[in-house]
Amino acid sequence: MSEPRVRPPLQRRSQESFERVLQAGFQVLQEEGFEGFTLQRVSRRAGVSIGSIYARVPSREALIMAIYDRVMSWAHEHRAVEVLAEREDLTPRQRVEAVVIETANTMLGHADVLRVWMRQAPLHPEILQRGAEVSQVEAQVFSRAILKHRGEIAHPDPELATDVAFRLVYCAVARRITHGPRFESTRALSDERLVREIARATADYLVGPN
Repeated sequence: MSEPRVRPPLQRRSQESFERVLQAGFQVLQEEGFEGFTLQRVSRRAGVSIGSIYARVPSREALIMAIYDRVMSWAHEHRAVEVLAEREDLTPRQRVEAVVIETANTMLGHADVLRVWMRQAPLHPEILQRGAEVSQVEAQVFSRAILKHRGEIAHPDPELATDVAFRLVYCAVARRITHGPRFESTRALSDERLVREIARATADYLVGPN
């Protein structure tokens, strides 16, 4: 049996100490990247000894994944999208646009977290796999919300159309997070305007124009 990635602290003081380690570790990742991430840097920033860190995690890589688990915990909250899928007071277009806007804004609201992992994922197979799993769950939530009203979708293959719609939303927003607002175009475009236009285009694709 493999050694557990994290040995959770039981005492409150130890829990607070390990929380400082996770917070400091994420700050180091943001500032130094994976190449500059060392337990020594984390130790100094957190004010926690190297020995105390090793008492909780067996390696640098294990600490990185523990940080991932902590900062990505928000990705398991899907209630807002599920509520939108249940609303009967919205037109088909309004419902699709609302789901797209909620999905995109959730990503943009966690851009500082996502940027760290999205940029490094291609170089780290475990992070790439974990990121794919999170994204695939998001795709399932998105699809369930849209397909709850599948009769409103104009495309002859609603499942395909919904899958493609999520890919378009996800890729456009992820690119903005990793590369900034003017990588593809020099046009000034706020996050709010971009999301609104993506929602409009997605609704045109799924349910047809106004």
